[in-house]
Amino acid sequence: MSLITTNPYDFPMCSQGQITVASINDKEELDATDDAITILGFTNEEKVGIYKLTGAVLHHGNLKFKQKQREEQAEPDGTEVADKIAYLLGLNSAEMLKALCYPRVKVGNEYVTKGQTVPQVNNSVSALAKSIYERMFLWMVIRINEMLDTKNPRQFYIGVLDIAGFEIFDVSMRPEQDS
Repeated sequence: MSLITTNPYDFPMCSQGQITVASINDKEELDATDDAITILGFTNEEKVGIYKLTGAVLHHGNLKFKQKQREEQAEPDGTEVADKIAYLLGLNSAEMLKALCYPRVKVGNEYVTKGQTVPQVNNSVSALAKSIYERMFLWMVIRINEMLDTKNPRQFYIGVLDIAGFEIFDVSMRPEQDS
């Protein structure tokens, strides 16, 4: 796909919780997801784009920066990960790293280049990854809604329903039952 490795532990963005569930076959789930994307009417180009963007987001968690000697400014600590991200996003790696480490900021009527510290660059990388994922996700929701268009008015949202609710607790969570 769009990853350097298939080991989820190599990607901090997806390996901070439980990685495997005994009752779930990840390969089958990926195949089912891939089939669902096709059934929903996404083109092969769009499907490849989804995988590339998702891979790029995961790789963002592996970008490393270090402080320049005798300065507070950040610089890339290698370019291998940045090269992969840039390839997946269709960008120039050097320009992407320059934009992260030395963003152009508008001051008055002029643009100036501002050097970033390592924490600032890390925040920018996280914000960029979140923004890419958010935009892709919203685009997918809109596309799926278009594919499943019922011609009825609707609101766009995704909800999560916790069926068990408060009933899983030993003590009722409703104060009115205490009377």
